[in-house]
Amino acid sequence: MKAFYAGPTKSKRMTVVIIEDEVFAARRLENMIRECDAEIEVVAKLESARDSIEWFKTNPQPDLIFLDIHLDDDLSFAIFKEVPISCNIVFTTATDELATRAFAIKGIDFLLKPIIQSDLNRMIEKYRNKPQNSVTIEPYFFDDIVNSKY
Repeated sequence: MKAFYAGPTKSKRMTVVIIEDEVFAARRLENMIRECDAEIEVVAKLESARDSIEWFKTNPQPDLIFLDIHLDDDLSFAIFKEVPISCNIVFTTATDELATRAFAIKGIDFLLKPIIQSDLNRMIEKYRNKPQNSVTIEPYFFDDIVNSKY
């Protein structure tokens, strides 16, 4: 499994997981997050749906996930088929109809690539004091997105 895990999180720090199959894009996003707030802890950078599923089975949920839609091994929605996700999610995508479907169905956010620092800053500020999702994304969510008429 290709993953970076920084160890246990501190209770007052915002924790983030980046799921992105392009190493350069993941590094860039991590640097942009640090530029926004050096106290945010990136607890994992995952490159595939398979690695993400394994990580979420054995680690606590972060405060926020930045999730690329198109991963090398599958669409990132496949993660929801295997593990319930109960934290806030921001999809990162170039221009993908599935991101707007996800937003319409669950009120999940998305950032368009290339990500602009000011947009990322606003997104982080939005989630900084927001409690985790009150709705857990269950495995059926994937089918709802793919089959939706939004």
